[in-house]
Amino acid sequence: MNFLVHALGAWVATEAASGRYPRPVAIGLAMLVSRLGAPTAALTLAGFVLKQLNEAGAFDSLRAAPTARRRAIRNRRAS
Repeated sequence: MNFLVHALGAWVATEAASGRYPRPVAIGLAMLVSRLGAPTAALTLAGFVLKQLNEAGAFDSLRAAPTARRRAIRNRRAS
C-alpha cells in the first residue's frame, strides 16, 4: 500500500511537472507530494526522465514495426 501511495504521488508530480496542470494547481500538487518524502521524489524524477525520453523519441526503435499484413490492410482501407 505504501508503494501504491508513493507511485500515485510520483505520477501526479510528473504530470504537474510536464505542464498538464496550470501553475497554481501544479504548485499545490507539488507541495502535497513533497510531504511524501524521498521515495516519491525518486519515482517522480524517474517518471519525468522517462516521459521526456519518450517524447524525444528515444524508445521509437523498441516499438514493433507493423507487419506486411497490417500495412496491406491499412493500404486497402485508405484506397
